[in-house]
Amino acid sequence: MINIPYPSQKILDDFFEIQKVEILKRIKAIKKTKSISRKNKKYRVTPYIKKLLVHLEDESNLKNILLAHPSELVEIIKYYEKNFIKARYTKESLHNILYRIFVDYGYDEIDKLQFIENIGLGSCPYCNRNYIFTTSRNGSIKPEIDHLYPKSLYPYLACSYFNLIPSCPTCNGFGAKEAKDTFYLYPISNPYTIKPIDFQFSISPQNINFINVESKHYNFNDFEIELYGNKANLNIFHLEELYKQHKDIVLELLIKKAYYPKSYIEELAGFGFSEDEIYRYLLGNYKKDEDLHKRPLSKLIKDISQELGLI
Repeated sequence: MINIPYPSQKILDDFFEIQKVEILKRIKAIKKTKSISRKNKKYRVTPYIKKLLVHLEDESNLKNILLAHPSELVEIIKYYEKNFIKARYTKESLHNILYRIFVDYGYDEIDKLQFIENIGLGSCPYCNRNYIFTTSRNGSIKPEIDHLYPKSLYPYLACSYFNLIPSCPTCNGFGAKEAKDTFYLYPISNPYTIKPIDFQFSISPQNINFINVESKHYNFNDFEIELYGNKANLNIFHLEELYKQHKDIVLELLIKKAYYPKSYIEELAGFGFSEDEIYRYLLGNYKKDEDLHKRPLSKLIKDISQELGLI
């Protein structure tokens, strides 16, 4: 529900150069065999499958998959599902061979920490409620990366740059997105293409009295948090239900609305503080859309504070 900053061309070029080495190596090796083994089962490398491998061996075709613009990922799926994946008699073998190439020797070889550092993302773009780092069993920092289009369904997109979405454990875990088909059934928005107006927060106050500024005068039942946007995103990530748990954040904004009249803000501006500095001081939040990813709940705070006329 918040935008991921678009990478530089150098980052994309470096990503492709690193990924293509092992992927092309695996394609060449599999082309020379009659079958591959995966999970104690053998899969035949049929002439039909070799035709696809020859296609992928062309660097321009491979680059098109790995670096396809986020808006083009849907077309990539349509093309490969129509031209290569449709043959049912060989579909299981093809799926597992593609999985071996793009997941086992592609995605699993990506330096996840470096990938995240290159993106420079802070909070989860799916929910903007949590940070994207967690810890592994040995105590090391572990980044969470989700496949917008699941690798279990679309293995050929398993290491496509714009299909790799940094996310929090909640959005990437059980009960949320998991391996749901986000192409056919749940067409969620790609965070790289999201605009600020695509998801909007609002409140529907029932009986808010700004004269009473003490928190005890407010009641959580006096207002509701409303969230508008792509229904697929809202449903898969349970955003409407989860954000109802953040009424305390909105309550603080309502209190600040009473405490900080326009004259106080104008007084701060008179001391030479910029609008961004005043915003950070009063609300502890980022104001610019391109900075919202740096802190959890930043989109909620910005939308509601603007609605209340705090800044």
